[in-house]
Amino acid sequence: MIDEWRAEYERERYLRELPDVALKTRFDALIRNLWSTDAAGNVTPPRSFENRRGLLRLILHTMLEQMERAKLIFRDFDERELREVASADYLPPRLRSPFTGSPSCFAKFGKRPHIRAAFERGILRITPAAAYDDPSLNAAQADKELEHFSVTPNEHLMVRLYGLNAELEEVERPVHCKELFRTLMTRNFYVWCCSLGYDARLFQPFEAEAVLVVRNKEAFRARLHEAVKKQLPEAKSIDRPIQYYDNYTADYSQIIPIFSKNIRYLYQNEYRFAWLVPEGSSLSTFFVELGPLDGIAEIYEVI
Repeated sequence: MIDEWRAEYERERYLRELPDVALKTRFDALIRNLWSTDAAGNVTPPRSFENRRGLLRLILHTMLEQMERAKLIFRDFDERELREVASADYLPPRLRSPFTGSPSCFAKFGKRPHIRAAFERGILRITPAAAYDDPSLNAAQADKELEHFSVTPNEHLMVRLYGLNAELEEVERPVHCKELFRTLMTRNFYVWCCSLGYDARLFQPFEAEAVLVVRNKEAFRARLHEAVKKQLPEAKSIDRPIQYYDNYTADYSQIIPIFSKNIRYLYQNEYRFAWLVPEGSSLSTFFVELGPLDGIAEIYEVI
């Protein structure tokens, strides 16, 4: 498998134009996704074998590019060591009551007052997606939700450049082909998101003090869509898991507007509820009230 991935990168070398600092940033972002936690909060490999395999492939490709630039012949590729480095700053949360049951659920991490309001009264904040393009948000929340792009150095726009030489004669200038960027923009939409499963590691990046664990996902979905419909009767509602993509290896045609995010957020395992309103509508944050959720959900708080 590793030999296959190595040969693949030697053929493509799709990271060759990436600056050194950006290459290191990419490596760090990829290994941050290489771990999860069990119900007790202990560090484990990613829960999805497919995600784990895909990450290891991209990490190896990134390491090979770093080796090429540093003229290194050998470098350890140790998954356990990478996971230990990536999770070195993780501290298991101390909960008022231990997490029980299956991690399969909807899990909403947040500040204690907001999570209590969600559990006790079903109060949820519905936000325009554009609002997440905000540097004041933490790194787990901030994102350009309306903008996606893919990039490759192996496809190019064919152009010819002409200029004048010393004799004032028109001559063709050499062109150095670099990276081709494809950008996809989508119009603003309303969004409410959560994790598709409880993972104790999410307390830290979200700066969370509590988590709402929804066991009956179908009942919650129905109540949320019904509550939003009362305020946005003309909106089209959609919900589904997020698809994560790598800018350098994604097929541009497979990026799904609204339901795609950069692979650096893969650890969040996001499930998204989205509402599309008529074009030209003005979007602003609002709240819905689903009623008490104690029959379909639980709340866990840090000490």
